[in-house]
Amino acid sequence: MSGDAAPAAPGQGPAATLFLFTVWQSFCTSGIVYGWTPLLMLLKKEGVYANRCPEGVEECSDRDVALNLMFTIGAIANILGGVVGGPIPFPKFGLAFGVMLVFVGSVTLAFADPHSEFAFPFAYVCQGLGGGIVHFGAMSVGYIFGPHRGYIMACLAGCLGFSSMVFQIFNALYNSGVSRQALFLVHAAILLFNAAGSLYLWPLHPFRAGDLLAYEKGRMVVVHAASSLSAAGGRVRASWQQIYKAGMNTPFACFLVFLSCQLLFSRCLMGMFSAELDWKNELLEERGDAKLDVDLHLTLFNMSQAMLGSTMIPMFGIIAHRWGHRAGPAFATGVLSVVWLGCLLIPAVWPLYIMYFFAGWHRQFFFSTFLNFMTSEYPPEVYGKLLPFVNIMTGAIVALQNPMLSFTLNDLDGNFYPMLIFMTVLAAALTVAAGGVLVLERRTHTAAKEEVVAGKVEEKEEGNPDLVDENVNEDDTPPIPVAAA
Repeated sequence: MSGDAAPAAPGQGPAATLFLFTVWQSFCTSGIVYGWTPLLMLLKKEGVYANRCPEGVEECSDRDVALNLMFTIGAIANILGGVVGGPIPFPKFGLAFGVMLVFVGSVTLAFADPHSEFAFPFAYVCQGLGGGIVHFGAMSVGYIFGPHRGYIMACLAGCLGFSSMVFQIFNALYNSGVSRQALFLVHAAILLFNAAGSLYLWPLHPFRAGDLLAYEKGRMVVVHAASSLSAAGGRVRASWQQIYKAGMNTPFACFLVFLSCQLLFSRCLMGMFSAELDWKNELLEERGDAKLDVDLHLTLFNMSQAMLGSTMIPMFGIIAHRWGHRAGPAFATGVLSVVWLGCLLIPAVWPLYIMYFFAGWHRQFFFSTFLNFMTSEYPPEVYGKLLPFVNIMTGAIVALQNPMLSFTLNDLDGNFYPMLIFMTVLAAALTVAAGGVLVLERRTHTAAKEEVVAGKVEEKEEGNPDLVDENVNEDDTPPIPVAAA
């Protein structure tokens, strides 16, 4: 399906076709495990883990922790999807494999007994791992869009968030009378179609910068850029020395710390929000205020997480274009995290509505920051092998979420203030650090621009005939070297 020469004239039609299919497939698979709040409502109505509570009691901390563990391991599996999907050298088979894992998860959820100890965690691991493989395996599609790669990556990150609407739709249909079995079996049938589409549309090898797509006899073929081939004509491959060198540098270490913390903030919000609403209700009851409608706020939260992020894709593109792929997006992500964490600390209802906006935007920003940093900082052969290390580290951090919830519910009697204060202070510290690095980067950029201007003026004064009278803009400034930044 791939070739080293163009059998047909390349164009944007094949690239757009593949991108649109990738968007659809990502919606059906990549981040469905993050639509946890509506699925949680559905599972509770089905009586899942109700046997964990004393007889006659519907809600208890043991049931909450057991259900939260299901989400935690599903979220970890989704992150670790990059460990499996990143190194796979053949995207079409990797994507089809990921889709089929989600298929297994949906079939299991359709037929699992509500009191089964292992069926629901197993299903969520399959859906999380498969979704992660699909998400990370599709990243190379951005390389066929040249300078617009940042927007493509932001769109795919938006799909990861928007896919959490799948379970929102399921919950609405379930409330209308559709059975759990019917919902997940229909989803499984759609996944079979997606797996076949991946095998048909995707090329054998991952894309590299400069590659193009063309149609030939109803199929898509790859027109490889010369830079993506080695001197012998084969695909460029990264040595483990290159991987080690790429991972052992200050920008990557800072990025890894920042990403892990931001991911932990977001996953704690997703996994604990139902329990946090119960805590809010207790605070409101102590003050004599009216209680929250928990189901309504869980729905608003999931919809904001799924849909609001996409509204910030243009803003992310602007920030990445003006401030680069490192400190600028990180600083913006940090500001958003401080705002929504601060809103949760206020014992009132109105800050929740502000939090929904900023938390949804934050989720879009940190995913886009991650994807844009990795694909801008490293070529595909390095990115694919470095990704498993990143995902193992972040997965280990996210694993703290379930013990944190258990400690809060059982040892702190459901008081979320200590945990929220700690995360807010940590988010503020990371934001200040990112802002400081951004200032240093801009100063370096300005100094480089002044050197270019001074050099052109000096050459012009010496009578260089190749120079023309025109203003120097940022496009004339060479990119900042990695070491300088």
